[in-house]
Amino acid sequence: MGKLIVVACGAGINTSTMAEDSIKERVAQEGFSDVEVKRILMADIDGFLGRTDLIMVVSMMKIFRTFNVPVFQGMPFLIGSKQEKDELLDKIVEVIKKV
Repeated sequence: MGKLIVVACGAGINTSTMAEDSIKERVAQEGFSDVEVKRILMADIDGFLGRTDLIMVVSMMKIFRTFNVPVFQGMPFLIGSKQEKDELLDKIVEVIKKV
């Protein structure tokens, strides 16, 4: 099984697209061939949990529940500085490398 990063938001369109693109670019730069980055609706997240060795949730909205997977707040991709985006991407890469 591979690794999956889901970028979840309310509509699954605009806000998550920016985060998805940034994460995909960084994953490619790092040379990870077994990592899929997928933009989804938060309402559909249960269908993705448990499908892979690692799932990470990058949320573009406030989450009112807990998960047994790494969860990152993705707002720096929308309103953060370049440094904040890079720091978040560094954290995501760290988790990928640990699995």
